[in-house]
Amino acid sequence: MIRRPGSWLRFVVVIGALGLAAVASGQAPKVQGTVTVGNTKVAIKTGMAVGYTAPNGQLVSVLLSDKPADAKAFAADTKIGAGERYVAGTFEGAWKSQHGEKKLSGFMFTIGSKGNLMIEEFLVGGQNNTFSIGSDEYVVNIKSMSPRLVGTIKTKTPLVDVGGGRKVGLDATFDVAVEARK
Repeated sequence: MIRRPGSWLRFVVVIGALGLAAVASGQAPKVQGTVTVGNTKVAIKTGMAVGYTAPNGQLVSVLLSDKPADAKAFAADTKIGAGERYVAGTFEGAWKSQHGEKKLSGFMFTIGSKGNLMIEEFLVGGQNNTFSIGSDEYVVNIKSMSPRLVGTIKTKTPLVDVGGGRKVGLDATFDVAVEARK
C-alpha cells in the first residue's frame, strides 16, 4: 500500500465535514411562538416541513405545533400511489387528522416557491375546530427554503377579530429541516 503524505489528514477532514453536514440537516427543529384562539393560547414548540412538486409548482407545507406529529401516522396518511402527484391537501389533511385526534394543536401553512403564503389554517380545539382567516392577514418572512425552512409568520396585528367577538393571533419563528418528497 502506497501512502501519500497528508492523505490521512484529508480523509479525516472529509469525514468530519460529512459528519457536520449530517448533523446540520438532522438537527432538531427550532420553533417558538404562540397561537391564540379566543381565550386559548397554544405554545408552539416544534414543527416540520415537507417540500414537493405539486401540479401548481414547488411547494413547502409546514406544521408548527405544541407536540410533534406522529411520524408513523403521518407517513401512512401521506402515502401516494405510483404516478400520483402530491398536493398541499395531502399534508394538511394528515396534520388535521392528528389534530382531530387531539394529538397536537397549532398552525399549518403552505408556501410557494417565492415564499408566498398559499394556504393557512389554525388547529386549536380538536375536531371541527379548524379554520382559516385568509392569507392577507399575515406577515411572512422567509430567510431560507432549503435545506431548512427558516423564517417568521405572524398575524398583521397581534389579535385579528374574525367576527362574533372571536379573536385569533399567531406569532412564530421557525428553523426546520425540509423533508423532500417526490
